[in-house]
Amino acid sequence: MNKVLIITGDLATGKSTYANILSEKFNTLLLTKDKIKELLGDNIGFSNREENLKLSRASLALMFYVLKETIKVDLPIILEANFKKDDITTLYNLTASNSKVLVLNFTGKDEILYQRFMNRINNEGRHIVHQSAGLTNVNKFKEYLAKGREIDLSQFKVVNIDASDFNYQKDEILFKNIRDFLYE
Repeated sequence: MNKVLIITGDLATGKSTYANILSEKFNTLLLTKDKIKELLGDNIGFSNREENLKLSRASLALMFYVLKETIKVDLPIILEANFKKDDITTLYNLTASNSKVLVLNFTGKDEILYQRFMNRINNEGRHIVHQSAGLTNVNKFKEYLAKGREIDLSQFKVVNIDASDFNYQKDEILFKNIRDFLYE
């Protein structure tokens, strides 16, 4: 049975960093929405918010296509994005009959995540495709988090991770559980 590790949750929780750590540690295929979107943005371009949103949708469509192909050959895969309700439905439909799925759901304290998000925007030179419109106001950021936290993940086995600090990135028990999931 194919194994699918889904990494999702709040913005600025370290999802992409952790996904990369896991991919390297366990030599597992990783698809991240952000990386795909950057490649599409660099090669196709965009000139407004609507075109940027089309890049997001295309990134997810590519992720889902590769997931379907990976399931056919029975390889483990890691998918990372801040998946929305419809994306979770699609993931469930793609994996329900022939895959074992584990979701790592990252959350954190709103104020800490907002500060990280603002630092990332102001200091890290984020790729232009990720410059989220309208989330620089703390109240809008909190509303965005609250909406994302309403997504129902109950159809999957879920491990909730508090990413208010980054201690989880060195948690050997968590690593063992993920390795066991992927390869046993």
